[in-house]
Amino acid sequence: MARCFIGVMLPEGLKGSIATVKEELKRLPLKCKFVERENLHICLSFLGEVEDVKNVSEGLGLVCKDCQKFEVSIDGIKIIPNDSYIRVLALDVIDKTGNLEGIRKEIGKRIGGKSNPSHLTLCRVKTIDEKVKTVERIKSIKTDELSFTVSAVQIIKSELRKTGPIYTPISEVQLK
Repeated sequence: MARCFIGVMLPEGLKGSIATVKEELKRLPLKCKFVERENLHICLSFLGEVEDVKNVSEGLGLVCKDCQKFEVSIDGIKIIPNDSYIRVLALDVIDKTGNLEGIRKEIGKRIGGKSNPSHLTLCRVKTIDEKVKTVERIKSIKTDELSFTVSAVQIIKSELRKTGPIYTPISEVQLK
């Protein structure tokens, strides 16, 4: 069995720009676990322990069989679930085509798993000092809109280690 999720790994070229946002967040009075540079991704569905990866891969192939490549943008910090109870700081994923959301919903129907609206997690928050001021500072952080083409969707194995998770794509469906 393998602990897996379905997602879109971020292109290497965007990771440096996202590192700049993470550096600004590191200056704030919060304790959190940042997502490692190599693990930056957009999660479409967290599957948990998967016994039959081949079956999931076939399902993902059916979900994506008619999907064309499409553009998404990443911009603006999102506080999840809300300003009062902060668990995650993420970048918002803007999908003007609606394709990413369509794929996410179809994965939920055909394959299952836990799925939330698309976002790119920057960190998981443990505690925040001076919450009201810190939220104001988070909201004042300016981000550059970054765009990229989604050309594939991956099944990604997540191995939990003391040093942090290791994500390994184990199956990939190319979009047309």
